Amino acid sequence: MTASQAAPPAPRKLWLDWQRGLAVLFMIQWHVLDGWRAPDAIPPGGAGLAAFEALRWIGGLAAPGFLYMAGLSQALADDALERRGLDSTARRRRALRRALEILAIAWGVRIVLYLLSYWKPGALLDLLKVDVLDVIALGLAVGALTSVGRPRGLGAAVAGAAGLAVVLATPLVAAALHHLDGPGGPWRAPGRPADVGLAWLFGSQPRAVFCAFNWVAFALAGSAAAPLARSRRRPLAWLALAAACYAVGWATNRMPDVYAYQDFWHTSPSWFLMRLGLVLGLTAALQAVPDAAERVLRWLTLLGRQSLVAYVASVNLTYGAIAVPVKGKLTLGGTVAGMVLMAALTWAICTAWERLQAFRRSRFPRREGPRAAAA
Repeated sequence: MTASQAAPPAPRKLWLDWQRGLAVLFMIQWHVLDGWRAPDAIPPGGAGLAAFEALRWIGGLAAPGFLYMAGLSQALADDALERRGLDSTARRRRALRRALEILAIAWGVRIVLYLLSYWKPGALLDLLKVDVLDVIALGLAVGALTSVGRPRGLGAAVAGAAGLAVVLATPLVAAALHHLDGPGGPWRAPGRPADVGLAWLFGSQPRAVFCAFNWVAFALAGSAAAPLARSRRRPLAWLALAAACYAVGWATNRMPDVYAYQDFWHTSPSWFLMRLGLVLGLTAALQAVPDAAERVLRWLTLLGRQSLVAYVASVNLTYGAIAVPVKGKLTLGGTVAGMVLMAALTWAICTAWERLQAFRRSRFPRREGPRAAAA
C-alpha cells in the first residue's frame, strides 16, 4: 500500500479518553483513601460510614476499567496498524512488545518506590508485588496471542472465549491452591518463588492485590467488545450489553453455589459479570455525550491520554516517602481534600509531560526512514 492509498487516520474516540480519565480519577481516589486515611477516621455508623463505602465502591471501578480499556484499545490499535498495511505477524510482535514495555514500567515504578522508602522494613520484598500494571501487561500479552492479527470477528470471538474460560476457571484454580497450601502454609512464606507464583495466579496476600485469575478476563472482555467500538457511537447497544452482563451476574449470585470454593469478592463469576456490567454501562453513558462536550472536558481528555503518566505519578506521590507526613493520619474530610489536591497535582504533571513531548517533537522531528516511506 503506497502513501497515497493509505487510509486516513480514524478520528480520536473522545468517549474512550473520557473513560480513561474517569478511571484515573477513580484510581487517585482509591490510592488516597487507602494510603492517607487514618484507621479511626471512619465512625462505626452514620453518614461518615456511608460516604466511606461510596468512595470505596467508586474506587473499585478503576482497575476493571483500566484492564477493559487496555484490551479495547489494543484491538482498535490493531485495526489502525492493519489499515497502514502491516501484516499480522508484525502487528502481533508490536502488541507483545507493548506488553513487555508495560511490564517494565511496572517494575520501574516499584524500583522507584523502593529507592524512596528503602529504609522501611520489608521494602525490598515490595519489589515482588503484583500490581495492576503487571496484570495489564499479562492481559495485553494474552490478547496479542488470541486476537491481534486475526480477522476482526474471529479475534473478538477468541478473546471472548478466552476471557470466559478464565472467569469460569477462577474458582477451580482458587480451590486447587487452597487445597495445596492453605492460609499460612509454607508456600506462602514471603519472598519464596512459590509465594510469587501464587501472587501472580491468585493474589496471595500481601504479595498482590491483582492477579491473573480473574482480572485478566477484563482485558479480554475489552478485546471482545471491540466490534461495537469500531463503528459509529451506539450507546443503546452498549447499554443493552451492560444490562445483560449485570443481570446475569446478579441472578447467578442468588443461586446456590456451583463451585466448592466460591468467594464472591475474589473468585465468583457473578462478581466479574456485575463489575463488567458497570464498566460497560459507563461506556454507554459516555458514548451518549456529544463530542461538543470536549470544550469543557478537555482536562479529562488530557488525563485519559496520559493515563500511564498519571498512574506513575499517583502511585509515587501517594505511597512514596514524600507522603509520609500524611500517611494514615487524615480524617475522612481531610482525605477527600487530599483526593482533590492529588487530582489537581496529577493533572499538572500530565500537562507538563504532554508539553514536554510536544516541545521534543518540535525540536527533534522524527525523520521518515525508508521503511516508513514504503509503508
